Amino acid sequence: MAALNSKFDILRGWPNSSAVQEDFVIGETGVQSSWDHHHSAGTWVTLQASTDGSMKTLADISETNSGIAKPCYLIIEGADDLSSRFSKRVTCLLGGGYVVRIPKTYSDADGSTVRCLTDAIGTYTVNSPVKVVAGELVVAATTALDPTAYNQGEVTLLEEREAIVGRVIANNAADNTIDVHVY
Repeated sequence: MAALNSKFDILRGWPNSSAVQEDFVIGETGVQSSWDHHHSAGTWVTLQASTDGSMKTLADISETNSGIAKPCYLIIEGADDLSSRFSKRVTCLLGGGYVVRIPKTYSDADGSTVRCLTDAIGTYTVNSPVKVVAGELVVAATTALDPTAYNQGEVTLLEEREAIVGRVIANNAADNTIDVHVY
């Protein structure tokens, strides 16, 4: 899993509970994100549309954005791990109600900095909804939770609501981590 000095951790729901893991083939080399690291533990991926049964991730992590048409999966063993590099696969949690501790950043086994949260740690307040943008968690607009958004025909609010992957249940600013309940 993640480097031993990482603060990334699954707190509840895996391996002996509701969350299901799956190995995905790392997609072909593409443009990496601005922090020059992708497919690392604590970041998110989505799958390429394919008909060959390969279950390949999108290579360009900047295209990994949560939504109803593109669900995202949390990487728990990524390309920062030697076995994942060798097999060219990442292990992801598919959902099912788990709790995960995610750091703002951490150093992987190669000494590279992996960024898991886009916004400042103080932005992730308890009960804030979160979504995935470019493979990282960001705070979703709370207006997306307005139940009348469906009735008002506001597509942007509906899309924002569908992009939500979970909620912040704890914020530890001193440790630079948040705990998220992923739906």
